Amino acid sequence: MKKKKEFDVFIKGEDIDLVVLTSEIVEQTNWYNWFNDEENTKHMQQHYFPNSREKQLKYFRDEIEGNNKKIQLGIVKQSNNLFCGVISLSNINYLNRNCEIGLIIGEAEARKLKYFIEAVKLISKHAFDTLNLNRIYSGTISKEIDELFCRVLGFEHEGVLRQAVFKNGAYHDIYQHALLKENQKTL
Repeated sequence: MKKKKEFDVFIKGEDIDLVVLTSEIVEQTNWYNWFNDEENTKHMQQHYFPNSREKQLKYFRDEIEGNNKKIQLGIVKQSNNLFCGVISLSNINYLNRNCEIGLIIGEAEARKLKYFIEAVKLISKHAFDTLNLNRIYSGTISKEIDELFCRVLGFEHEGVLRQAVFKNGAYHDIYQHALLKENQKTL
């Protein structure tokens, strides 16, 4: 895709960088197609309708550019400069000092736990230390992902929304978890 020097790095990590998203990234990567992959989206509220490059570009223009209630960044694997995922802080509420975290690692070769963990740690540190937020929350239909957030990343279970999502032919619970600034592990 692009040489590393052409990505605008917003947050530098050890194995990954979080980069500024551009329309060029939408046009030159497989980002849009990650949401057409049933396996890749099995734990997400995605894959209900087909996605296209044009729809992804519209999403970028309507939902990311100039949106002060959302920060969405690309995940780039440093070792081979692969644009492999996106991570976001959305529904940023500056009055109550909270936001929702979400991410997808769409490229199969980068679906490694270490990249997932590093991406969450990098953007959480930014949320707490730069944006002065107090609470980051999320939810998932996967009990395993919920446990990962809680055991490895220091989030705490907050509750279950029973049968809240229809996915893969069945209704699923949403497991909710959150991390408070005062409870964050060293990020």
